[in-house]
Amino acid sequence: MMRNASPKDFQFIFNLVLAEAKNGHFVRELLIPAATRGFEIELKSVLVNRVRHNGIQAYALVWERNSKPIGFVIMSAGPDNKGNELWMSALSSEQRGSGEGKKMVSEILRQFKGKNLALFARCAPESEAMFHILTTNGFSHVDTGEQDSRGLMYTL
Repeated sequence: MMRNASPKDFQFIFNLVLAEAKNGHFVRELLIPAATRGFEIELKSVLVNRVRHNGIQAYALVWERNSKPIGFVIMSAGPDNKGNELWMSALSSEQRGSGEGKKMVSEILRQFKGKNLALFARCAPESEAMFHILTTNGFSHVDTGEQDSRGLMYTL
């Protein structure tokens, strides 16, 4: 089940992002203390104000199983507020291989169906699992950008 995230979800999302950065599912630069602090501030802003540090609108959703958070998605407006970006997404390691990650992404896509909007995502170069989830859900790899992140586009 997907629900809107609140400031109470900060620790769950923050810890999951840092744990997954260690595994290469997010850029490892997030583990540098200054970047960790910057991400902490940005995540709090998303959860409280629904805005990223650069002024772009964003919101977070939590994926639950048995009323416990097991994953999250952060959506934000695209560059120049054009389109929509699946900015960050992760599933707790205990839930991997259960199909929950695919269900979570499918739910996001369902929410955008029929709205005639652009939807894109970026994927850390080491994150084969996320790349696989995105491509099997209909995203197409369109480019490789800064720090070798893979850009993907979904046609709604």
